[in-house]
Amino acid sequence: MFTALGIYAESFEKPFLECTSEFYAAEGMKYMQQSDVPDYLKHVESFPSPTLHTYCRDIFGYSFLQTRLQEEQDRCLIYLDASTRKPLIATAEKQLLERHISAILDKGFSMLMDGNRIEDLQRMYSLFSRVNALESLRQALSSYIRRTGQGIVMDEEKDKDMVSSLLEFKASLDRTWEESFFKNEAFCNTIKDAFEHLINLRQKAVQ
Repeated sequence: MFTALGIYAESFEKPFLECTSEFYAAEGMKYMQQSDVPDYLKHVESFPSPTLHTYCRDIFGYSFLQTRLQEEQDRCLIYLDASTRKPLIATAEKQLLERHISAILDKGFSMLMDGNRIEDLQRMYSLFSRVNALESLRQALSSYIRRTGQGIVMDEEKDKDMVSSLLEFKASLDRTWEESFFKNEAFCNTIKDAFEHLINLRQKAVQ
């Protein structure tokens, strides 16, 4: 009814989204400080469940039971016009994810790569794609390969194991590219370019 009268967007949706932005800005800061990157990404991925049900509880005063999360989430959405769902999701993604891209990469990307955390890296890729942040992820991958690879090709004490170590490193990267980065061509080219850099670096070192 309010939508039909033309007052929904200005009188409810606009202040609602402003409050939502403030809510998730605070939540994002809190979770980034308290959580490691894998847990934080899982938290973001869960939106609109359970973050939306928490917000609706705070706004509308409902008491939610965890076992009835989906039912209550659906009940909450009944109170919102369908047109609000898209900007609501976008607002949450901006505050929970987009504004923390650099922090997420600095805090956890190398750890995930070192540990071959395929599922967590896949989650990172999928979430970053939702906020057009794959270029930041690609750059982080390039830096990681060059930094890690340099430690292999420039370690004179492990010269005899260099080739096998590089092959093992490349195999790990190929698996990550296939399973976590969904065979993204740009990421494939990044891996190739980074390895060419490592080969050139090694050749210069032995000249």
